[in-house]
Amino acid sequence: MLSWVRPRGSLYEGVWCQADRRGWDSYAGSKFAVEFQFGPEPVIGGKTICRRRIGDLLNPAEQEEARAIQNRVIASLRKPPKNYAFLNVCEEVSTLYLKEFDLLDQPYGERDDIWFRYASKEDVDRWATFLVDKLPNCLRQVETWDEQTPRY
Repeated sequence: MLSWVRPRGSLYEGVWCQADRRGWDSYAGSKFAVEFQFGPEPVIGGKTICRRRIGDLLNPAEQEEARAIQNRVIASLRKPPKNYAFLNVCEEVSTLYLKEFDLLDQPYGERDDIWFRYASKEDVDRWATFLVDKLPNCLRQVETWDEQTPRY
């Protein structure tokens, strides 16, 4: 995982990117999540006082900006042919897989887990620009966390 950790007093704060465990799909692309943590160890995914995904740290306008980028990525995807393996496992798998190609028609909710979809270098560049702009404010929020901050 790509990560960054820094000490804060006797504790540590960090941010990391988690790649989708399904890996790359030639039609649906892939996705990654961004998570922040605060705790007693400089270990990403280790013991924490608090962990939150980036969606919890974005304001509604920023969430809408993310949804617009997400929809741009989804709109650029090409659907697989009918003989594609995921479409021929069973109806449930096929239905779930095809949802990957549906635009997000509702704003992100307070507890939605935002995974950043990508299928091209341009998509990754777009997300990088978005994240470079949003990370400073997210980190400022993490800096306010303490032992009493709700875990998640």
